[in-house]
Amino acid sequence: MSSVKKVVIIQAVCKQYRVPFFEGLCHALGQEGIELKIAYSAPSKTESLKLDNVDLGSKYGVKVPAYWFFNDKLLFQPLLGEILNSDLVIVELANKHIINYFLLIASSLKLKKIAFWGHGRNRQAKEKGISEWFKKKTLSRVDWWFAYTQGTAEYLIAQDVPAREVTIVQNSVSTQEFQGSLLRIDEKTLQAERQRLGIKDDAPIGLFCGGLYSEKRLEFLIEAAKLVKKKILDFELIIIGSGPDSPFVKEVSEQLSWVHYLGSKFGIEKAIYFRIAQVFLMPGLVGLAILDAFAASLPIVTTDISTHSPEIEYLEDGVNGFITENNSGAYAAVVTNLLIDDELLSRLQQGATCSSGRYTLQAMIENFKTGIVKFFTNFPA
Repeated sequence: MSSVKKVVIIQAVCKQYRVPFFEGLCHALGQEGIELKIAYSAPSKTESLKLDNVDLGSKYGVKVPAYWFFNDKLLFQPLLGEILNSDLVIVELANKHIINYFLLIASSLKLKKIAFWGHGRNRQAKEKGISEWFKKKTLSRVDWWFAYTQGTAEYLIAQDVPAREVTIVQNSVSTQEFQGSLLRIDEKTLQAERQRLGIKDDAPIGLFCGGLYSEKRLEFLIEAAKLVKKKILDFELIIIGSGPDSPFVKEVSEQLSWVHYLGSKFGIEKAIYFRIAQVFLMPGLVGLAILDAFAASLPIVTTDISTHSPEIEYLEDGVNGFITENNSGAYAAVVTNLLIDDELLSRLQQGATCSSGRYTLQAMIENFKTGIVKFFTNFPA
């Protein structure tokens, strides 16, 4: 076997937000004498609606065909060559990946070293469903785990995954470029955009930015926003993103002049709206979007639901945001109070800024690299 260790990470698709992580990890592992490849495929028709899928360069990206079955519920990617040529295969714990079943067999027979990367469970699924039952049965059937967060690691250990075989990566995305965009925007640009949208200079603004699909609870958001509007007459709501629920959001924005649907925005275009907003509103599933909010010093307000992604652990209630009771009235009351209490808003904005410095992409890259190096130390052959 070559002295250069080879690692392949298998992804269904490559998301735009993951590119800086893959590039950084590739460089970090290269300094350790470890070669990294990312195997991925083109998105399904539904997934492509999110408009956030990209291709990787050939230096470390390996794009393979995608074969979807049963209305995009199962995916097969022909990756035999990449798997055979690797010393460690890292895959998402996802039942939709047909290749995972073969990898689990290979791991059980000691033919290939396999690691899982991810949540440990689907928080949006019914806990007693067959899919989640199968996931629980396979959690400890691999050689290593790269857990998204501390909470993920605690769940895995409770399911008999050895603690020594778990690396907490502190899942993150790069906000450095986004923060640079935020700093480059001058007040003249912000004022011009407010005027274009018909928003008064001193009007309080709530911002939603993310995928537009059912788990984000956009109907709840609109219902709560209407209640805020009754208390704060000049309140405005900006919604950025795309997805299956785009038609609903577009229709609402056409009916309500104070709701502004802007579609997908990236880079400095997206940063403009984070600068003019005072609070980040996401009553449904909270995931990595929380890091953009923190980067812009925006406190986030969400609800106490069980379907959040692991990154909800980054939200400290009353420090960098709020988790309200799961009803629109309670949610609207918290948002209203936050927007009219300047001292409270300032304190939470400072808390968001501090959190942004803690949950960085560089920390994730270092954690992931350290876990891979530790794996090869424990399994040298």
